[in-house]
Amino acid sequence: MKKIDWYIIKKFLSTFFFSIFLFTVIAVVVDISEKADDFAKSGLSAGAIVTQYYFGFVPYILALLFPLFIFIAVIFFTSKMAGRSEIVAILASGTAYNRWLRPYWMAGILLALILLVANLYVVPKANVIRGNFEAKYLDPNSSYETLTKSRNSSGSDFYMKVDSFTYAGIYNYDTISKRGGPIFLDEIRNNQMVKNTR
Repeated sequence: MKKIDWYIIKKFLSTFFFSIFLFTVIAVVVDISEKADDFAKSGLSAGAIVTQYYFGFVPYILALLFPLFIFIAVIFFTSKMAGRSEIVAILASGTAYNRWLRPYWMAGILLALILLVANLYVVPKANVIRGNFEAKYLDPNSSYETLTKSRNSSGSDFYMKVDSFTYAGIYNYDTISKRGGPIFLDEIRNNQMVKNTR
């Protein structure tokens, strides 16, 4: 590899990691502002929220937007090189166009391998962390807050409060296939059942 290869790879990777870092900070700030009330209601400390939620959220958002930021980084640093006439100088020195693209390929393959390893090992664990926190503290219709087990000892029947007067239920709910039935919807006012939909 020549100096020009190292130069292009360094520009590529530094632009990519800088842009993905900035976007991650922005995504976390926006997410905190959207979920501030839920975080306050959970009663958890800031450290607990970081370890129980953001350790799962950050890898998820990074993996989701990783390919997009590779594209943005290539466009951004290549346009800067073109603006400073570096590409003209490289091609005028006798470097073939395909040879000039070699560091792009090398950096792209490196980033693709990083994303592959992350999708196989890091992101699934992060999704479990994020999903458990969201189900327990953020989702108002989750099984942690509003669903309670019925009188059935098998625990296959669930009930939830839809609003202040309406209750819904699912009989024979299977948590693995996420299916159940039949379902019902009851409306209760002044301790009297007004409506019963099955």
